[in-house]
Amino acid sequence: MARLAGNAPADPIRAGRQFAAVAYLRWRLFHNGFGRKGATAELSASILMYTFLDGFVLLVIAGAGAAGYAAAARGHLALLAGIFWSVTLLQIAVSINIAAPNVSFDPAALIRFPLSFTRYLAIRLFLGLLSASTVVGTLALLAAATGVTVAIPQLGPAVFLAASTLALTNMLFLRMVFAWVDRWLSTRRAREVFTALLFVFFFTFQYLNVLFNGGDRMTPAQHARSAAILHLSHALMPFLAFFPPALASSAVLASSHGLTWLEGANLLSVLLEAGLFLAIFAWRMQREFHGENLSEAGARQSSPRPVLRAALRSVTSVPNSEASLTPPSRRMDRSVFPPTVLACLRKELLYVRRNTTQFYGLLAPLAMVFIFAARARSFGHQEYVFPLAMVYSHLGIAALSYNSLGLDGSGVQFYFFAPVPIHRVMLAKNIFGFVLSAAQITLLYALLSFTSGRPPLVVAAGTLCWVVLAALVNATIGNIRSINAPKKIDPGKLARRQASPLSALLSVGVILTLAATGYGVLVLAYMTAIPWLPVPVLLALALLALPIYLTGLRNLDTLALDHRETLIDALSKSSA
Repeated sequence: MARLAGNAPADPIRAGRQFAAVAYLRWRLFHNGFGRKGATAELSASILMYTFLDGFVLLVIAGAGAAGYAAAARGHLALLAGIFWSVTLLQIAVSINIAAPNVSFDPAALIRFPLSFTRYLAIRLFLGLLSASTVVGTLALLAAATGVTVAIPQLGPAVFLAASTLALTNMLFLRMVFAWVDRWLSTRRAREVFTALLFVFFFTFQYLNVLFNGGDRMTPAQHARSAAILHLSHALMPFLAFFPPALASSAVLASSHGLTWLEGANLLSVLLEAGLFLAIFAWRMQREFHGENLSEAGARQSSPRPVLRAALRSVTSVPNSEASLTPPSRRMDRSVFPPTVLACLRKELLYVRRNTTQFYGLLAPLAMVFIFAARARSFGHQEYVFPLAMVYSHLGIAALSYNSLGLDGSGVQFYFFAPVPIHRVMLAKNIFGFVLSAAQITLLYALLSFTSGRPPLVVAAGTLCWVVLAALVNATIGNIRSINAPKKIDPGKLARRQASPLSALLSVGVILTLAATGYGVLVLAYMTAIPWLPVPVLLALALLALPIYLTGLRNLDTLALDHRETLIDALSKSSA
């Protein structure tokens, strides 16, 4: 049907009806979402989170406008290239770190209907217009153009035309990049390579920032490094002149000098690059329109080698030890945990190995602490570095606890088919989270001992008690949220929410509340001159949280049975 529709003659009325049908579908999905249990709370959490993000957005927009005004008022229009480059890089960073708005359905499903490729391409383009990167970048560019116009009114038409052209180009560039990134991330090996490159890039960027940027206390060596970086940037300027931000700023400069032909040539170059990005995006969409399957299931089924290897190993293996002759039931009885818990623990380990986004989220806090711990020595109060590092690093682990079933996907239904209590499954996930917390506190202690000095024993003991308390509280609340508000996690999709908005807000709120509690205990210890006071207080709170956690764990079986339909439906639907 899709191929036949692609050759059909253009029909504006039919195209308008199809676009209206997709818009109506989006509206009905949004409207019907309020009928689900907890939808109002999720919307309230989203509004609250976006309210906090609005402050950051307004700050960026105001900064871009002020920078544009300052560059034009002081006669340094060449600095407009730096503003355009900064906004472009900010759009890329926002696209990576902030998820796109939920589409609620897979747009690829539209190929089953008599829809031409041109209309399908238009729909895929317009579905991304409300992404955070597009909104923030476009408003920042228009704010910079407004600042320039206020300073030099006669440049208004030229700078607004350049900013609008650059905004369109950046939008098409990001749509092109993420369409192909999703294609590359459809295989596990590609996800591993991409995550490694992403980790190295951000780690290197932050390390260079700390190495070369000393703030008000720059040493002569840092001044020399900054001068070298400045010299290198000047050497790279001729190569960067052919990119859209530089071409857009060159168009404004040409307009200020009355070179209309040069302005038109630069804007035409930007539009040509935008057309190139659109063509590459259309190429990707055309392959998707013709039914290309991006999942790894087909590749695994078409290649019987892993199955043959496993069969050969099972046939050729000869029991040559007493352990192999022991019945499996007896070997399982020697373990501390039941067999179902051990099996789920192995599964969780595979999830971490194969979900590179989760692996990156666990390693990134360690890298950031390693980078900034050395600088923290110059600010004093070294004893607070270790607790602050643990609070920061625990945010990633806490977020996993609030959607622990997300990676199970449609496989969650087998928990209800098999004679496996749900509380044992969640216990295995909690134990795995506890192990991750123990590993992080050990690595952070070693890193801080190497970079900024070993934390005092009383601080380390108090921080350990706080981690135990935080792990139990997050596991208790996270288990309930994982069943009440699950969200499917697709490792092959970049920049997707890993939990529902309310769960994400709760995880941050719980960590901040626990951090405030620990800080209050530290203040009390300082006021009473009892440095060891945080250890018994936090340990008592952790012991109080333990029976609450166990009680909640025992009630998960009933809770899961009551929500099994919504749980299976939420984790089995295709993600957009």
